[in-house]
Amino acid sequence: MDLLIKQNLLLTIRALYFCVEEQWAILGKRHQISPAQQHILFLLYSSNKKSLAPSELSDLGCWHISTVSRLLKPMELRGLIKISQDKRPKYKEVNLTPTGIQLIQELINSVGKMDSFPLNISHLTNHEIEHFLECSQKILDVNKSENFGNWYKQVKTGSY
Repeated sequence: MDLLIKQNLLLTIRALYFCVEEQWAILGKRHQISPAQQHILFLLYSSNKKSLAPSELSDLGCWHISTVSRLLKPMELRGLIKISQDKRPKYKEVNLTPTGIQLIQELINSVGKMDSFPLNISHLTNHEIEHFLECSQKILDVNKSENFGNWYKQVKTGSY
């Protein structure tokens, strides 16, 4: 791949990420929750059992495990999640609490009412958006874990 194409790809992905992050931060201010914590709530909410191990959150959220640990502590203090021992020694399980479920549902409802969340794509056709998503899926398929791929396919269909 040509160096200029690599550079443009990197700049485009980074710029899109920061646009999304900005919108996410605006939403988070209304609910006193960071974008990363919103993502943890969504990961838990979209899991079939409404609970995940910190290592699963790390994989699905694309964070280092230490970042996950740092994010979970204030969420537990706020009553959004409960961290408990798993059946296996040395393993923990993170569960959504009723307060956490209520907040993620409020966030989802807020997103549904925002025309330009996560980005203003009103100038694109549905075909262009679908093509972008197809290309993105191909990139994710070779760069993320199988666990991530399975979760992503489940979330794409809205089956959570």
